[in-house]
Amino acid sequence: MSKAFDELTIADDFMFSKVMLNERLAKHFLEVILGCRIHSVTYPKYEHYINVRYDAKSIRLDVILEDDNHTVYNLEMQTAKLIGLVKRSRYYQDLIDLDLLQKGATYDELNHSIVIFICTFDLFGKNQWIYRFCNVCQQLPELKLQDGTEKVFVNTMGELGDVDEEFKQVMQIFNGLQAEGDFAEELQQEVERVKLSEEWRREYMTLQVLLDDTKREGYKEGNREGNLQRLIHQICRKLQKRKNIPDIADELEETEDVIAEIVSVIEQCGTDCDEELICKKVLETQQEK
Repeated sequence: MSKAFDELTIADDFMFSKVMLNERLAKHFLEVILGCRIHSVTYPKYEHYINVRYDAKSIRLDVILEDDNHTVYNLEMQTAKLIGLVKRSRYYQDLIDLDLLQKGATYDELNHSIVIFICTFDLFGKNQWIYRFCNVCQQLPELKLQDGTEKVFVNTMGELGDVDEEFKQVMQIFNGLQAEGDFAEELQQEVERVKLSEEWRREYMTLQVLLDDTKREGYKEGNREGNLQRLIHQICRKLQKRKNIPDIADELEETEDVIAEIVSVIEQCGTDCDEELICKKVLETQQEK
């Protein structure tokens, strides 16, 4: 069940993205995470809204920032340990590059980009606070590819690694603990300020409706595929008994057209073919029509 707006914390991606709209806080947050000074940040007009964030193929990048050296940062809040999260980080980086190329940039003009996941779990199980990756040569680890891409996974539950006290204080609020330290308290105050916005409250409610609709449609689609696969199973069994289309339609209480369409695909694939594959091909045929 979706959280009520007033129950959101900084660890909820909607709230996280709104807190990071505060330029000063976003800049300092990056400095805390990366352990370096950043002169300034801006919010470039990237096409980072892509449908509704629901799965890896239809997502919305949470936060996009660009510093004065034109390094692009994508900040993502992650509270669920999903399969394929590492490859999702690759997909997000591809989206940034694709957007730049569509705006007329050449390959050598692509910005340096860093995708950062703030995870409330240890994705790699090594108890590190931060896991930072860049492409290096396997034979010569000191040789970096220098393709301008980095991926950073922050473990809010970590214990190991060279991080300062401010970093640890900020991690506490992502873990639902009381804010301690000036910056952590500022972030928590910004959460409370966001909750006072009626505009963002409406936006959140609208997003929840869209997500609920998407889930319902996915459920209906799943039921449709399940029913079709059961029908295919029944048809395959009857074909093995050498029954014809009119008899199958009569016994299964379906129209001859529906049965004929499925039988045509089965004949192409063979009755011993995987029923899931037959189902997929039937759906593709229906979509083409």
